[in-house]
Amino acid sequence: MNIKIFDIERDHSPIKTDLLKTFEKVLSSGEYILGKEVRALEEEFAAYVGVKYAAGVASGTDAIKIGGLALGLKAGDKFVTTPNTYIATAMALSEHGLIPRFCDIEEDSCNMDPSALEKLLKTEKDIRLCVPVHLYGQPCPLDEIRDVCARYGVMIMEDACQAHGSRYKDRNVGTMGDVSAFSFYPTKNLGCYGDGGIIVTDNEDVYRKTLVLRAHGQSDRHVHDIQGFVSRLDELQAALLRVKLPFLDEWNIKRRRNASLYDGGLEGLPVKRPAEAPYSYHVYHLYVIAVEDRDALRTYLGEKGIVTLVHYPTPIHLQKVYGHLGYGPGSFPKAEKAARQIISLPLYPSLREDEIAYICRTISEFYGK
Repeated sequence: MNIKIFDIERDHSPIKTDLLKTFEKVLSSGEYILGKEVRALEEEFAAYVGVKYAAGVASGTDAIKIGGLALGLKAGDKFVTTPNTYIATAMALSEHGLIPRFCDIEEDSCNMDPSALEKLLKTEKDIRLCVPVHLYGQPCPLDEIRDVCARYGVMIMEDACQAHGSRYKDRNVGTMGDVSAFSFYPTKNLGCYGDGGIIVTDNEDVYRKTLVLRAHGQSDRHVHDIQGFVSRLDELQAALLRVKLPFLDEWNIKRRRNASLYDGGLEGLPVKRPAEAPYSYHVYHLYVIAVEDRDALRTYLGEKGIVTLVHYPTPIHLQKVYGHLGYGPGSFPKAEKAARQIISLPLYPSLREDEIAYICRTISEFYGK
């Protein structure tokens, strides 16, 4: 049996006809950039998340970058995130001169630890922005993070790039920060067929700034008051995302079902399974386990036709590009331990029960069970 880590073609085969019709419609429309499809997606996605405003951009990375700059951040300002996320969370802002700082994670959720955040903010009084990452599809402990940030006057940008449809208590992620960023990278729970992202907020001023920043700093046609970027979600991607958005909740339910099948199949093995927090509606963008002998298990699974990945093998503070920040091994023990142990198993809506059973059986065989 050969099992992919993602299988987008299989996931989307039931709606392939609608996707192809939409492709042809956009192709013949003559409108390809920031047109009616983008505006419609922005309205529909804002309504889905539960916010007033949304602005489509070229990628999730740009959503973080433009979202942060729309809050008024500038070169030399400090922001804090976790070191065990994809590097874009930090680099989207640091490439414009902002300075990343990091705090450690909760061992069970691999998300930002509010107590570690408070220790940092007590020490470094000049941090302006906190970027909690809803890693793997599970929300951060947002009430605690918001309380800490409020005490120190720190703004919040939710990195929800892996958490479309995830909920914290009774609210969708993306609704509890000053601004929030989502990615539409193809493998996301809601992905397009190229790259794309979206910024959401309830703050009209922030929203207006995102519109200017994404289009060369243009406030009106050929009127450029500030330095901006070229970061526009195109009509084709927006139209295809509109076809897929109504299926997002159904697909997330299937992801949760498959995660539950994994939980049962891996019970009793020396494997740390993902723990869904009591406040969380986890949408399992990834199903990530932790084991002591990670590399050997990955090799064994690969030999049996099972593709796995590691999200992410090297914490950001140990990447060469951030060596100048002064961190080193041991700076964030929980994040570093996770990086040594984690494996992402195949997880997607169309993954079959027999395939999950085969993966669990293969892991059991590895441990001689």
